[in-house]
Amino acid sequence: MKNYKTFLLLSAIILAGILLRIYFYVGHIFSDDAYYSYLSYTLLKGDFAKDYLGYPIFPLRITYLSITALAYKIFGINECATIVFPFLLSIANMILTYKMVKLFTGNEIASILSLFLITFFPTDIIFATIDFVDLPNSFFINLGIYFLYKSYRSGQYSQAMVGGFCFFISMQIKENIYYVLIPLLLLFIYLFIKKNKINFQILIGLGFILLNTILEGFIYLYLNNDFFYRLTILKQNYIYSFYDFFPYTAEKFTDSKNYWKNLFYQIFIINLKSILLRRFYLFTPFIASIKSIFNIKKKEYSLLTYWFLSIMFLLIAFTTSFAEFKPLDLQRSWYIYPMLMPTIILTALLIYNLKKLILYPLLILYMSGGIIMCNHYKGYFDVSNKNKLKSFLSNHREAIIYTDHFTKYSVDLIRNYSDPDDSRRIYGDNFNLNKVKSGNWILYNRKHIEELELQKYKFPDFSILKSGLFKEVTSFGAFVIYEKTSGNDY
Repeated sequence: MKNYKTFLLLSAIILAGILLRIYFYVGHIFSDDAYYSYLSYTLLKGDFAKDYLGYPIFPLRITYLSITALAYKIFGINECATIVFPFLLSIANMILTYKMVKLFTGNEIASILSLFLITFFPTDIIFATIDFVDLPNSFFINLGIYFLYKSYRSGQYSQAMVGGFCFFISMQIKENIYYVLIPLLLLFIYLFIKKNKINFQILIGLGFILLNTILEGFIYLYLNNDFFYRLTILKQNYIYSFYDFFPYTAEKFTDSKNYWKNLFYQIFIINLKSILLRRFYLFTPFIASIKSIFNIKKKEYSLLTYWFLSIMFLLIAFTTSFAEFKPLDLQRSWYIYPMLMPTIILTALLIYNLKKLILYPLLILYMSGGIIMCNHYKGYFDVSNKNKLKSFLSNHREAIIYTDHFTKYSVDLIRNYSDPDDSRRIYGDNFNLNKVKSGNWILYNRKHIEELELQKYKFPDFSILKSGLFKEVTSFGAFVIYEKTSGNDY
């Protein structure tokens, strides 16, 4: 009877999580998902990355692109297909969280609490329906850790092989495996020196990471004559989007070129605050930090504490460049994913011992906060205006639209790539907007243009849109649609 009640409770929580993710469906947000959707489409059509203009690193995330292309194949080329994979993995992540806590602690109540926390965690709810790589990447890394530890507990090396393979998969989704590689390597060295013991589970996991690096290297050596092509592209990606990385990120706040001042500000002001004092995380990393201190004093949950603290430290202060020290900027809230699992587990373990009189109101407060933050996320991404824009584009498929190359990827997706020629790139400062035919539209987003200009792309003078040659048709937040009304038709 107890097992039956537990099953019903777990099912109810997971069902609530599924319904929440459906209710707060976001979909395409005209951001990095535009690049992923386009690259997946070209992969499906057999002309991978043809005419691709965007972040250099994205085409290397081939596992994610392949699965999205598969979703296109199964469900059709449309917006919903792009989020099938993240949505399913978000559900799987809820189950994995429960299983992970059960494996590490053997505590049923703490496992259920962890499931509850991840179910209502706003970042996971929202990113279950956005075509970003962060959630899928972290899922496979966490699944790998789960199987490595399960292998350690059971002594079955086949489970470690599964864990290593999960690491292998994750490496072609995003580069976050290095946040796990370093703690695993240090743990392996510690066990070897202090305990005089070789941990074969860690060795197998590290072996798969090395295997991926070697196989990938030889493939890139054959294709591009560069064994370290990924590192080359990472460097190019840093140059391409320098404004997203240190020191530029800190300079915007300090208004200074002093390296050490900016470094201090990046690590101890921007990054530390972004993790510990962020409403989107419902302050769970701060709570997990407190639990970590208790764990160290009591000498309990040492592996979980090490997992959490090592990842948090690396996120805050690890370099994103091998050429010079450049820590990651953590202002984007979805960068929490590498440390989300240990954060949730430690938070659950801290509140586990609270009296019911305190625990239940606290869980209600957490659940309410999660729902509130989901609404804030939708405001952050301006979902309302973007949904109206998507509907407008779908209802006017026949219109010829000129726009920047980045926004064009989104327009083509919303129109299901029915006729990509109906949307045309505005590219180059010599592009003559006056030559756009009467009746055709210009889809303009000032923020997009400003960012693309930072990426060294050139555009014509858009002030002509305010002249008598164009009229504003409608606007949706930052997106404005203009119609060419007069002038020469070519």
